[in-house]
Amino acid sequence: MLREILTEREIRALPKVEFHRHLDGSVRFDTILDIAKSHNIDLGSRDPAELKRKTRITTPMKDLDTVLKTFWTTQKVLASYESIRRITFENVEDGYYDGVVLLELRFAPVFIAHNKDVGYDEILEGVIDGVSLGMERYPLQVGIILIVPRAFDPGLSRDALDTALKYKNSIHRNGDRLCGFDLADAEERTDPAAFTGLVEHARKHGLGITVHTGENTSADHVRRALSAYKPDRIGHGIRIRDDDDLVRTVIEEKIHLEISPYSNYLTRSVPSLEEHPLPYLYRKGVPVSINSDDPCLMDIDLVHEYQICQQVFNLRREDFLRINRDSVSFSFLPEDIQDYIMKHHFSRG
Repeated sequence: MLREILTEREIRALPKVEFHRHLDGSVRFDTILDIAKSHNIDLGSRDPAELKRKTRITTPMKDLDTVLKTFWTTQKVLASYESIRRITFENVEDGYYDGVVLLELRFAPVFIAHNKDVGYDEILEGVIDGVSLGMERYPLQVGIILIVPRAFDPGLSRDALDTALKYKNSIHRNGDRLCGFDLADAEERTDPAAFTGLVEHARKHGLGITVHTGENTSADHVRRALSAYKPDRIGHGIRIRDDDDLVRTVIEEKIHLEISPYSNYLTRSVPSLEEHPLPYLYRKGVPVSINSDDPCLMDIDLVHEYQICQQVFNLRREDFLRINRDSVSFSFLPEDIQDYIMKHHFSRG
């Protein structure tokens, strides 16, 4: 029996759930140029070709830290309410054209505000209003996840978290779309205990918890993160492949893995795409979703990730439908929104 091969158009048409897309790491190149010009921002070069090389990762880099440094050029254009609103809207728009019906965007206010005259209120309002505009224009549901970067002072992140919670509980339109909390970067250089208070504060106020772990670190780091934070989801988490007991734990405790294959390849978190553990984990029963991570930064889109899953991992249409249908219940958005998504996009097939 011949395996069905989906065309790019057919893949794009599949209803998708995406949980792991960094809006502050995914800015269209034309938008970078436009905002830099209108805000008179020095990006270190006026040559578009050189700037594209500085703001895009297209081949595997030395390690994850090398990749993270590329964020700093893009970060400069997140310079005002207007630019943040625009970039957020464009992320929603890009998600829609990827076929996403349920999207959770994440961003780090501390990262965006660093070395700039832009406050947390401006940042939060820019993101929320950009999401609102996106949902007005396109028929998809969007949630917002606040990132705490481990490399920054936890005190600064507590201020950012409290600002986010203020909007979540306010009358600001779609402030309640703030639904999740994430820890990111510098896992191997930080003590988990430094962030347990922030995680519990977020959980107490109704935010779902996801944690970047097991991307460029070990299965032991994942085990430590599970013990310290008890997350609902894990960003990446691919290193659990090295520990059968941990795989069983993740399955039994129904902890969802947000996996981004090409990102893992570019950051050298896997030796090659062929050796990526996603198909193994999926077939073992680990709850997974397919994500783009930083699509503009990596010069890809989400459809590209599905093409990898089809061509390299031999996943089929029924696998994609199952992965996305099963992912809905792991969303941090409320159950009524999950029910809406299931009824309108996954009630058949």
